[in-house]
Amino acid sequence: MKVSLEQAIEIHARALVRKHRDKAPCNARSYAAAREDCGDHEGYGVWLGVAAEAERILKENGAEARLSDESAG
Repeated sequence: MKVSLEQAIEIHARALVRKHRDKAPCNARSYAAAREDCGDHEGYGVWLGVAAEAERILKENGAEARLSDESAG
């Protein structure tokens, strides 16, 4: 099975959000910095993408939670 880069970024972001919750974007940025420090500029960009996707997921989850709270109340 082939996985595109975009799919891999989303998979990693979802895993980080599940494991680290709100700290997931920061965690991904730490990975990105480590990649940059060792000269892996492509990896740096990928992990910044993971951080952005994690932020999007957290924002989406927050919006869903607010909607759920509003409809219950």
